[in-house]
Amino acid sequence: MKLLVSDFDNTFYIDDDNIKKNVLAINKFRKNKNLFMLSSGRSFNSLKKMCLKYNISYDYLSCSDGSVIYDNKDQIIKKYNLNENILEEFIKLKDLVSYIKIQYSYPDDYYDTYIDNNILGCNIVVYTDFITNEFKFKFYELKEKYLDYDFLVYDHDNITYFCLKNKGINKSKTIKYLEKKLNILKEDIYTIGDNENDYFMLKDYQGYSVGKVSQRIFNVSIQNHNQVFELVEDILKSV
Repeated sequence: MKLLVSDFDNTFYIDDDNIKKNVLAINKFRKNKNLFMLSSGRSFNSLKKMCLKYNISYDYLSCSDGSVIYDNKDQIIKKYNLNENILEEFIKLKDLVSYIKIQYSYPDDYYDTYIDNNILGCNIVVYTDFITNEFKFKFYELKEKYLDYDFLVYDHDNITYFCLKNKGINKSKTIKYLEKKLNILKEDIYTIGDNENDYFMLKDYQGYSVGKVSQRIFNVSIQNHNQVFELVEDILKSV
């Protein structure tokens, strides 16, 4: 039994024609008694919506960059809640910048308002050009103060996400959980992605990249593919 873990945006889904080929390849992969997990920065609701739209079959969904795992019955099998002690201090950073929104990550979705303490992480979303030196200083000061948390920065076009989550929660951690739970050999686990949030799963397992990627991602990739189905075909040929 093999496990394939794929990022979604710009990897499993590039365009509508591309995804049809990937879906067919995954169906064949799973019929051969292998397992497939989509791993995304998207929330469960967002990723599930895409699975329904494109009729994607899966065994697991890893959402919010590894903060929660769902099985194929859409039941949570593992989640990593954020300790609220630091949340209030982190949120105060918003007073130092002209921000777009505060984004709370819950198991099912991202919300712009606080709902309850079942939080997986929190993002302060800022237009990149509006980031102040004072804001950056305080952000990295908190990072030095709270070593048991990850303070991450993701740039998307002209928008920057300043993220807070528990230490070491990433896509690779969810794979490690399944590796132990299902007793899968590490050499039978394949990963494929294109962005910085895929780095650790590509580095820690048999990692492949898709399309144009950064040098950092390229360096930990065994091979670069144009489409996910190309990797699936290679895996099935090797069996």
